[in-house]
Amino acid sequence: MIPAELVERLLADKSRCGLYRITADWGNAGEDPAQRWKTLAPLPSIDRESLLAALGTTLAFPDYYGHNWDAAWDCLGELSWPAAQLLVVHLPIPVDCTVVENDLQIFLELMLEACQHWAERGQALCLLVESAQPDLPALRAIDWLDPLS
Repeated sequence: MIPAELVERLLADKSRCGLYRITADWGNAGEDPAQRWKTLAPLPSIDRESLLAALGTTLAFPDYYGHNWDAAWDCLGELSWPAAQLLVVHLPIPVDCTVVENDLQIFLELMLEACQHWAERGQALCLLVESAQPDLPALRAIDWLDPLS
């Protein structure tokens, strides 16, 4: 769960919304009405198929969702949630999970574009990546979410 003060800052300055890394002690969905926390189900592997399927299920994409990057972008652009809430998509990557680096990189780029898209429209969306695999190259450029920053 993101601390309430940090949620307030992200809602006040939506340009700060984007991709962040977190540690496992950040917790779960909780009951903060300012946050809509959506955790992707634990994936046996981080690859195109599993990421697209989990994203579609977790965010309740419509039946016509085509399970490809373009269709995911289209559905991300059609999301709806209250403007007073921070929509948090949480991606846990277990230590024993196989990761297809290129697919993870494309997923991160897709989500960053979605965060920027929604920030320009006055909505707050963040992707939080929790990884027990600290050496993943795709995660090196993502800042750690620091509740004090």
